[in-house]
Formats: sequence, structure tokens, C-alpha cells
Amino acid sequence: MPCLYDIVVQQREESNPGYKQALYRAIEDAAKESHLRNDEIYTIKVVFHVVYKTEEENIHDSLLVRQIERLNRDYRRQNADTINLRDVFHPVAADARIEFELNEIRRVQTTKTFRPSFTGLPDQVKQTANGGSDAKDPDHYLNIWVCKIEPLTFLGLESPVLGYAYPPDALSHWPAGSAAPAKELEGVVIDYRTVRDDSYYIKQLNNNIPMLGRTTVHEVGHFLGLRHISGDAGILGVNCEGNDGVDDTPTQGMQSQFDCNKEQNTCGAGEPGDLPDMVENYMDYSSEDCQNTFTKGQVAIMRSVLTTLRKGLIEDVSGTDDVKISGITLVPNPTSGYFSIKNTSDVIIHSLEIMDIRGRIIQQFNSGFDGYFTLDNLEAGLYFVRINHQITKKLVIANP
Repeated sequence: MPCLYDIVVQQREESNPGYKQALYRAIEDAAKESHLRNDEIYTIKVVFHVVYKTEEENIHDSLLVRQIERLNRDYRRQNADTINLRDVFHPVAADARIEFELNEIRRVQTTKTFRPSFTGLPDQVKQTANGGSDAKDPDHYLNIWVCKIEPLTFLGLESPVLGYAYPPDALSHWPAGSAAPAKELEGVVIDYRTVRDDSYYIKQLNNNIPMLGRTTVHEVGHFLGLRHISGDAGILGVNCEGNDGVDDTPTQGMQSQFDCNKEQNTCGAGEPGDLPDMVENYMDYSSEDCQNTFTKGQVAIMRSVLTTLRKGLIEDVSGTDDVKISGITLVPNPTSGYFSIKNTSDVIIHSLEIMDIRGRIIQQFNSGFDGYFTLDNLEAGLYFVRINHQITKKLVIANP
């Protein structure tokens, strides 16, 4: 059970019978809107919340920057491994024309443990009062929480949980107190071990899981309305009755098992027009080094969600976002080569670092926090200012 999407939806269905059918119908109907078929690039602003107990879980900013790069490559179909897609699927492969921009990194040290069960999800990670970190304006920002997710226990065995996300809530006519989560719980939760491109998640049984940063790609797909390619069927064995609501993904009777078996064909083998299972799809459970593609139908759903159910994510909020958290503001921003810190918070600043988009420290300051900071011959572009090794802010350097 590496992804808790099935549990998310099932819990809401049990509390509100008919939820699944209404949700899927709303998403599929939205995807059919002809006005969505345009070439505009949609940009989603991302806020990372690193909620950690140990320093190992307190992952470096550079890993989060690389995660943004992974999202952009995969959603724009600019990943080098697209060449591994089998020819039979080339006609349906698509560039989602969705990009991601790192807006902020928040860090919270906690004493809490985040363990899912079949009756509850560890949403405490999204709440400051419960040892987590409150979301930033979930209408306009994609909040991604990074923490250690404890395994799910099933029949005496521990199953790794890599992440989860709530689907868009299309059921606004339902009464207060329904199974739909509160707005501040919207977003994605991922295990800290998945935010890498050179590691393995160690699990019981079988082989370890190679991590390439694609857990987040998968979970953001759920957040934008996509279901598992199997239509969430086949959990207890092959079941070809599932439907992911996408016309151009082949019927798949069960999720892959963290492998890359291109001979796998769980439904319709030998029938006219049958296709093998699309193990290269980001919404399968295939190995991350096998995944490389969204389809045109999946892209239509995600883009429709961004113009309907989650339209605030692509709205311009630059007029209200002053790169501000806890009363700390960088001014001017953008800048041509200098800035100062406006601090109306209770935070006492004792260190400041300037980093490039790869997370490399290129300037450090240990004093003078009440004056101006001069940036030494930096090229125009995006940089990050890290304060007290905890608070990270975006800084844009413009041409003078």
C-alpha cells in the first residue's frame, strides 16, 4: 500500500455513500470541456513543509529544489527516459504543460509520529497544533508535507507508505461535517526518503524500492484528479472491471509490483486491439525507473481541474505574496543586487545564507542584519535566502 489514495477515497465513500461516483463523474465531465484544449502553460506555486524528528529527516533544501526540477521535467515531458516508452503508446503520450515554482520552504521539528491506518490518515502533519505545519493558503498554493510516514500494518506485515493526496472535492453541495476534509488539509504528503534521485526505500519482502523523486509526481497526479491506472481495482487479485476514467489508458487489472514488466498484460490478452499494461505510466505502481509518461487523456483531466476545481492554483497572487512568513520580508524583491530584511516577528536572526537553485551556498552573512546586504556579482535569476538554517525564502535578482 505505497499510496493511500484508495483509503482516502474509500473513507469518504463510507461516510457519504455515492461520493466516488459523483467525484469521478465531475472530473471526467470537466475533462470534456473544449475550452481547456489550449497550449497555455499553467504554473503552480509550491510550498514545502519539512516536518522532522531527526536530522536525517530534515532533508536539505537542495533536495527540494531537485524535486521541483523532477516535477517540471516529468510534467513537461522533458525527462530523458521518454525514449524508453514503447512505440505502441507514443500516439497518446503528452506534455501536460504544467510547471511548478518553489515558493517557500518551512521547517518544523516535532516529537510526533505519523502513522496511517485503514481508518485514519496522519493529517496531524498538516496542523501546527498537532505537531505539524499549517498549510499556506491552500486555494493558491500546492502544499507538500515531507515527513517520515510510518508503515501501514496489514495482516501482521508492514507495508511501506510513500505518500498520499486528497483528490479535488467536487461535492460542494454536501453538508458541513461530511467526509470531505477541511480546506487546510488539501495537499500532498510524502515520505522524506522519496525526495531523492539516488536512493532506495528499504521495505520488508522482495527488493528495495529505487527512488527517483517520482512519488511526488504520482501524488500530485492524484491531487489534480487522476486515479491509479487500474481504476483502483485488483487489490486482491486481477480484476478487469476497474476504470480510471481515461479513454487512452489500457485496461489494467491490477497495479504493478514495483517492477518494470513490459510483458505484463492483465486484461484482454489476445483480443483484437488489445494493448499491454502501460507500466510506463506515472499512475501505476511500477518501478520509478520505469515510469516516464502521462497520456493525453490524463493531461486533459489535470488541466481541467486547474481551470475548475482547483483554479486558484493558477491565479496570479503576486500582488499579495510578498515572500513573507512569520513577519519576515525581503525588500526590494525582485532586486538588482541588494536587499534588506524587514523583521516584525519574534525571530532573532543570527545567520543568513544565499543559495542558488541547486542549493549551493554562494554567500554567507553572520552580522549586519539591520542593514543592507550586497550581492556579489550574481547573475539575474532565482535564488534562495535561508535564515537561521530554518526559514527559506525566494529572492529574484533582476538585470540592473
